[in-house]
Amino acid sequence: MRGFFIRLIGNKKREKFEPKKIYKILIPGGRVGDIVVKTPMLRELAKLNDNIKIDITVEKGCETLIINHPNIDKIIIGEKRKYKIKIFRIFDQLKEAFKLRNKYDLFFDFTRNPRFFHLLTLRIMNPKYLVGCYRMERFGIKKDELSIFDKYIDIKNEDHAVDINMKALDGFGIDNSNRRYELYLGELEEKYKDYFNKDKINIVFNFLGSSQSRCLKEEDIEYFYKNIPKIGNKIELHILTIPKIYEQTKSKIDILKLKNVKLLPKTKDVLEAAAIIKYADMLFSVDTGVIHIASTYNIPIVAIYTEDRETLTIFSPKSEINTVIVGKKEEYLKIINKEEVLKEIKKTIERILEQNNE
Repeated sequence: MRGFFIRLIGNKKREKFEPKKIYKILIPGGRVGDIVVKTPMLRELAKLNDNIKIDITVEKGCETLIINHPNIDKIIIGEKRKYKIKIFRIFDQLKEAFKLRNKYDLFFDFTRNPRFFHLLTLRIMNPKYLVGCYRMERFGIKKDELSIFDKYIDIKNEDHAVDINMKALDGFGIDNSNRRYELYLGELEEKYKDYFNKDKINIVFNFLGSSQSRCLKEEDIEYFYKNIPKIGNKIELHILTIPKIYEQTKSKIDILKLKNVKLLPKTKDVLEAAAIIKYADMLFSVDTGVIHIASTYNIPIVAIYTEDRETLTIFSPKSEINTVIVGKKEEYLKIINKEEVLKEIKKTIERILEQNNE
């Protein structure tokens, strides 16, 4: 029965796909990492024609990251879902879909689950063309059966998010081979150019993930505060945090009175954090959007991810020098062996020094 209703809502008469008739595009952006990995897509889509307009949806708080982007016409800021009860959340999504109805020539859908209400929102939006991923084969529905999608994206198991985004442009008649990320910092472009001591190896340390289970525990944070600077006398450890806990973090660092451990300036938004990371020598971080910001500038990265195979593949770092360590997602992110993490940081520092001496 469910399959019947999904087919009913998920099929329509397809039009001939003509990229030259696309003038207004909506891209689902999301959080910081989602936005950064879509920047190559934004760049290439802007080349479709001279009159193209690209809008993007982002989570509240992430909009400053693309406020200066030359290829974006409008940023649509999504509010956090107000309702805990599922049916109310669905009605909220349907209401948002009606606001976007018939406004776009092209929309991209990167979900894979053939959910009825999700397909209903797409049907309500009614973009001229809809490009989506192959669906999971459920309820007797084949992966490419639903004709609501004018084109399907052929995803491989090893594909990174940026590869998936660029594969979505197959058949558009544009070059989609360039996977390079790009950010536009505006007046912040060179604000922190001389912030770091150029005689040191300046490591930015981020211990905050998108949820508590992706953040480091207090004892692990303190361990790295104390031990990373001991790797070498040229190391300075710079702590990145958010305004909400800035004073709290400052107090803890002040109490520890550690040499070569400093708190970075209080940033007003994620764009300013990006402006700082741009000039660092290395990033040590849990899995979060700053990984992709550092990848934009090819900053060497040591990252701690949870044992989520899909995340490890789709959202892995893209800097030339990068190491990913896998921890367990429990109440807080649990690292199996902190000494091994220090060894990987040391190896990365050695590679940085080798690169600097070439």
